[in-house]
Amino acid sequence: MVSHFIITNREVSTFHDRKNFIKVNDKEFIRKDGDEEAKHNLRYGMVSFDPKKAKKLEDYNIQIIEDLSDKALEKLKSEGKDDEIKKLGSTQVFESLYKEGRKAKGRQDILFFIHGFNSDLETAMETLRELHEKYIEPDHSPIKHIVIFTWPSKKKILRYRNDAQDALQSGYALARSYAGLKEFFVRKFVKDKQPMCQQKIHLLCHSMGNRVLEAMLTGLLDIRVEINSLFGEIILVGADIDYNALEQPKPLYRLIDFGERVHVYYHNNDQALGISELTKNAFNRLGRWGAKNSLHLPDDIYQSDVSDIQDDEGLLHDRVHHWYYYNSPSVVRDITEVIQGQDSVFTL
Repeated sequence: MVSHFIITNREVSTFHDRKNFIKVNDKEFIRKDGDEEAKHNLRYGMVSFDPKKAKKLEDYNIQIIEDLSDKALEKLKSEGKDDEIKKLGSTQVFESLYKEGRKAKGRQDILFFIHGFNSDLETAMETLRELHEKYIEPDHSPIKHIVIFTWPSKKKILRYRNDAQDALQSGYALARSYAGLKEFFVRKFVKDKQPMCQQKIHLLCHSMGNRVLEAMLTGLLDIRVEINSLFGEIILVGADIDYNALEQPKPLYRLIDFGERVHVYYHNNDQALGISELTKNAFNRLGRWGAKNSLHLPDDIYQSDVSDIQDDEGLLHDRVHHWYYYNSPSVVRDITEVIQGQDSVFTL
């Protein structure tokens, strides 16, 4: 069995409906079909599974930590009750990752992943398993932990508009998680004077997950949270956002302020994004054509054109070219090397 971390704004409640919910702790259940509106509340926990045997949702042991309401949390903060704050799900997950990093010998980096649309909870868990296989198991990979942010996306291709709206709301929720992580660092390294962990956190966003990221930046600006470089490498793959999204005055123009480098992977024959362009959006997609004008990009943003790859395995992937970040060995190898600090072989 292996274990990774989960952050979610999917519906978690005491309601028990065996068809649409699965149990995640002694009292609560999580909605698995994504057929709910995205909220700003966030929950944290762990996912354990056997990467060789996990084939359906029931094969994943999802444990969501019982947590306080937003109102109760704000009350604790205003009263300065740090001991109570340390019991929160977010604090427990951040603390676990910090302890793992402190005791590690050599690199044990963290990959923070945001999935795209058309992903119910089972699809999100299947993607987590793929990420484990491709980015954890190889000996040469510096990644040892995955944190997946799973939002109320539905596995219904015709519900694209719903997913797009949920992505925006989920981005605002994720802004609060970023703010919480900053607060954790302040308590840990400034107030408690603990030594810093030397492991890096890398960010990987796929498809409409990039819209979640875009909304997160907007949310941070709205709540006036100062942006700091918390990430190492930031990787955007198959990005279902406008191809001018990285230019001023768009919020993602500030993306480089979050990390050391940004790499944009795109595929001219990405059929999923082709449909998105023709039927749902006014602008070309970043994940299909790359940036509209590379001269307008900030420094340290690189574009990786993977249109010529020949190893996007499987009939569906060979035709659609949207999941190459785990399905193409050459792209997986390249992303791994980028995470190690090397240059992408696909960079123009």
